[in-house]
Amino acid sequence: MTTKESDYTTYVKAFKRLFEAYDAAEPYLDLGEDFKYFVSRKRHWLERLASPEFPVAFLGAFSAGKSTIINAVLGDDILPQATKSFTAIPTLIRKGAGNRAVIHYLGEREREELKGLYVEELSKELRKPAETYLKLGKGELLGKLAKDIEQHRGQFGSFNKQKFYDELKVLIDGWNKLSGAVKEIALAELPAYVTEDYEDVLFVDKAEIYLANVSIPENVVLVDLPGLGVVNPRHRKVTKSYVENDAKAFVIAMKVFHLLEGEEIELLAEIHSQRKRVLQRAFWVINQWDVLSTQHKREELANFEEKIAHYGFQISKDRVFRVSALNYLLLKLIRDNKLEGAGKIREHVDALKKAVGKIPNRQEAENYLKALEEAKNFVQFRAGLFDYLAGTAKAEFLDEARGEYLDLAARLKEKLDPLFQSYKHSNDDGMKNAFIAGELSRRQDETIRQLRDTVEEHIKQLRTEILPDFEFWRDQDQEQLAEQIRAAIDGLDRKSLKNELLKGLDLHSVVSRLPHKIEENLRIQNTFRIQLQELLEEHIVNQYLRQLLDAIVQVDALPEEVVSSLRDRLNGRDILHRLKGMCDVFLFDYGNIIDDLGRTIMTSLAGGQTEEEVVDLVQKNADAALEVAKSLKLIGPNDSVKQVLSLGLDKLLKVYGAIANVKQTVAEAGKSNDIDYALDYYKSGLMDYTRKQQQQINKYARRGIKNYFEELEEELLAYFEVKKSDIARVIMEQLTADIDSELGAELQKQKIIKDAYQVATERLA
Repeated sequence: MTTKESDYTTYVKAFKRLFEAYDAAEPYLDLGEDFKYFVSRKRHWLERLASPEFPVAFLGAFSAGKSTIINAVLGDDILPQATKSFTAIPTLIRKGAGNRAVIHYLGEREREELKGLYVEELSKELRKPAETYLKLGKGELLGKLAKDIEQHRGQFGSFNKQKFYDELKVLIDGWNKLSGAVKEIALAELPAYVTEDYEDVLFVDKAEIYLANVSIPENVVLVDLPGLGVVNPRHRKVTKSYVENDAKAFVIAMKVFHLLEGEEIELLAEIHSQRKRVLQRAFWVINQWDVLSTQHKREELANFEEKIAHYGFQISKDRVFRVSALNYLLLKLIRDNKLEGAGKIREHVDALKKAVGKIPNRQEAENYLKALEEAKNFVQFRAGLFDYLAGTAKAEFLDEARGEYLDLAARLKEKLDPLFQSYKHSNDDGMKNAFIAGELSRRQDETIRQLRDTVEEHIKQLRTEILPDFEFWRDQDQEQLAEQIRAAIDGLDRKSLKNELLKGLDLHSVVSRLPHKIEENLRIQNTFRIQLQELLEEHIVNQYLRQLLDAIVQVDALPEEVVSSLRDRLNGRDILHRLKGMCDVFLFDYGNIIDDLGRTIMTSLAGGQTEEEVVDLVQKNADAALEVAKSLKLIGPNDSVKQVLSLGLDKLLKVYGAIANVKQTVAEAGKSNDIDYALDYYKSGLMDYTRKQQQQINKYARRGIKNYFEELEEELLAYFEVKKSDIARVIMEQLTADIDSELGAELQKQKIIKDAYQVATERLA
């Protein structure tokens, strides 16, 4: 098949110009990912046009002579003849610099695809959704399938697709075997790789054969498709793809007595029912026609016509060829003086001898090629096939290229049109004013959008990714506060406190003064607030607020007063004020806690009596209690029992002791130990109190921080809107300060858009 280089180069040049125009204009166009993907898909046409290929697919049932027909088209004994095995993988044959073969093995994607096809077949037989199995891991998948197959076999007595499972197991067990490998082999080794006898045939994607001395056109590729009689479900998909789309022509190989039989014909009928035009690319070859008698030939022709009508195929008679591919190939090899160097085909010369009565010499072979009906028909088939590729197929290919080009050009024109129309009638002054106005509006909108996106993205990240698991008051922070409590209490002068007892002060008086002395050392509210403030500055102000501020001020169109205002707003002062309020809430009941601790200590030191017991005894001995209280000067001389009962626990304990005649249970040294007990109890009580606050602090801190940032987001977005005019002023200053440079870039942009528009609207020759 001859090709005019200009037919292809015209389209190559046109596509190149269009892609160059697109690439230049793309930075100025607002293009979505879908359009960019659309353009990227079109780029493969440059390669297709630079090295056009015309695949011819051969399909047919086992023993139809498909390999022999391909060898006859090639004019040499290349492909192995089928015996018990089928062609197990797609085999592509094309011209090359030397004779060689290349084996391509399945990659990861192809293996996943094949696994899915096996699972689909098995799930149909098991009557279960394929998704049930596809979501499983490989090992789990095999186990689940094996179990379900056994259940199916037990229920129905048999399982018809066991071989599908067996091959799936081979695939999974050897999943990484030769994955994506490419192996070059000698042509003589090919038979060991392309049939089912090859142990790793399941992992082979395709074979490519390159032949130096064959009489086929440079850009024609013969494709020997795998037989559909084997289990591998990928074969059916590959065959269907070639027939429907990939092949520029396809040959249906049949043998006499088995016309239009086999799964290949059923597949063809299925495709034809959906796409009637597919058969316009078909060539029908009835092989081994020479073995029929005249009567059998009439019967087979009638049978062929009947089956054509049955399937509803519309077939042109000049596309049906009754041939003997074997005799044609033998005659050609004899004529070319190549039979002696040929392979196993020499074993079949008796078939030729039977057809012509002898083994002809070279000249006789030349004559028989022109005279023997089945050989002459093969010559016509071969010539017709190549003429079709050189004429109709090539024209269709170029028409397809033209359609793809026009589609791309129209879509690009559509994207360019708004800018082109705005530039079409502009002059220098008008362009300058329009540019400034348009650029000012665009940059202002872009700046506000950028500011808005920055704030929203940062605060969304804080709200959704950081705060849910944020631990504000950590265990180490709690331990730090506990250490301060220990230091404050342990730092009290216990010796001085104990000396006060020796000077005559009673124990209750000394103990009741301990909270005040502890607070002098600890100042827990201040300590608590300082520690929380440090945590807030470390975790929130220094990280998130500073990050937000840094991101905002990256926008170069912000006036300095806006930047200063933002620095002031985002310095953490507001959230620190909130924190102080939060500290007050957390420590609201601190006084009550101290009082409770004191009462518990005093009760314990009084012998373990509870406050209720003390009050009960006082009430029962009201008169005695009143006299004791007056004598101890705890109440006034005119007060009543009511005033006695209103005394605090420490004073009631004194009254209680006098009434009950409580003896001192410990010596003065014991009182000294009571001071230690009281201080240790305060220490453990305060540590327990602050520890209980930890969970509450984290809960309310997260909520408070979340509310703060949500309010901050609203405030900042509103602030940016208010400052739009100030931002516009800065942008205007930037534009006018470098107007020549800005206009130069704009002029360049306009030129690119106009040039690209011109390319997109050019007529294709």
